[in-house]
Amino acid sequence: MRIIFKEKTNSMTSSLKIQLAMMTIIVFVLSISNCYAQSAKIQATNLANESVKGYEGNIAVCTIMVIEPEHEEAADSVWNRHEKWLQETHGPWGMLSYTVAKNSEFKNPLNPASTEKTGRIIYVIHEVYRHLDGLSKHYSESDKGGYVKDFLKIATADGTTVTVLQGSPIIHSLLPKDCDFPVNIAKSNKGVEKFFDKK
Repeated sequence: MRIIFKEKTNSMTSSLKIQLAMMTIIVFVLSISNCYAQSAKIQATNLANESVKGYEGNIAVCTIMVIEPEHEEAADSVWNRHEKWLQETHGPWGMLSYTVAKNSEFKNPLNPASTEKTGRIIYVIHEVYRHLDGLSKHYSESDKGGYVKDFLKIATADGTTVTVLQGSPIIHSLLPKDCDFPVNIAKSNKGVEKFFDKK
């Protein structure tokens, strides 16, 4: 009887060990499956994020100001002070990008071959913020920038036109990292003059 009992005990012990081993394997497989599922979820999230190009989804304010030539020197000074103030203060406010472009206004801008100019000068100022809070902070603090009074004087002068795209979501954007071709960042300010040099 004892031998049989021992055999049964041994048999039960072996069975229990097998069951424990099977349970361990099942837990391991489930754990691995869970890890793969989490990994796939993270990868899908990353891919979704990678599909966002440039500044898409961020907030932009774009100002287009067309002025008479007698205001050019004052306008250059305004945007010089504006840039200096932004550079010194706007990083913590979520500013991502800032550009000012300047060129002569053409009488027929839809015809690249046309060389006739109106005599006026166009400024396009483009600012990108992470969110509207940053833009709100920009406006609430703008009187500290040392440029607003002169900007308003130029903006309200005879012959000046101003268009402002306020706090608008950016729906399309490309940065060099988003392009399938080499992108060279210009080191010269002569690009516009060369482009519009009609011979």
